[in-house]
Amino acid sequence: MNDDIDPTMKKVFKHEFLALNNYQLIGKDLNLSEDELRQHYQHLLEWYWLLLQNATKITAIGDINQKKLFEAFEELERQKAILYQSSILDYLTQVYNRSHIMQLFDDAFAQTKRYQNIFSCILLDIDDFKAINDTHGHLAGDLVIKETARRISGQIRETDAFGRYGGEEFLIVLPNTNAEEARQVAEKIRITVAETTIGEQNLRVTISLGVSDTLIDAPKTQDEMLHKVDLALYKAKENGKNCTVTYTP
Repeated sequence: MNDDIDPTMKKVFKHEFLALNNYQLIGKDLNLSEDELRQHYQHLLEWYWLLLQNATKITAIGDINQKKLFEAFEELERQKAILYQSSILDYLTQVYNRSHIMQLFDDAFAQTKRYQNIFSCILLDIDDFKAINDTHGHLAGDLVIKETARRISGQIRETDAFGRYGGEEFLIVLPNTNAEEARQVAEKIRITVAETTIGEQNLRVTISLGVSDTLIDAPKTQDEMLHKVDLALYKAKENGKNCTVTYTP
């Protein structure tokens, strides 16, 4: 940037210095003829014109550099956004990864303790996922995980947080929602997943879901609440899968 501007600036200052010097000489010499004065005046006009041209060039260079700077800033912000997204999203499903969904879960739990409000969580698992992998291969298994996540995303609110908890397990955090309301959401999700097929093999997939909230048995820590919703999920598996179970003490 400086390489473009410096030579032009030097040129401008040189012409300005010469013009001022000539003004001083003319002012001191009172014996100049009319033709000589006219000639000096013509030179001054030419120098002034050069100054205007160079000033225009500097302005143009400044505009170009400002545009480049703005474009570089926009690209930097775009790259930062991409980097941030990659740090919080699961690479396969493009829902929140375990680290971020757990951070949101912890935040929701802390706010509940601070403001005495309520939130629920749903822990769900794809039924017989190992059999899908063994029968149809890992690519089919990845597709099942990806499509199941997509179907779940379409059934929750914008205020809810949804992430891949691990493998074929997912966690949903529902602010300002009690267990009964969360159970209704879980059932809507379960039915949606069970009613659709996935991939060219038209695979039928079901999920089991556990539900709990911050009122049931008043969990004192995040781990305690996760343990209870995990027990509810385990009970759903015991009950024959493809069902929703709300934790009870």
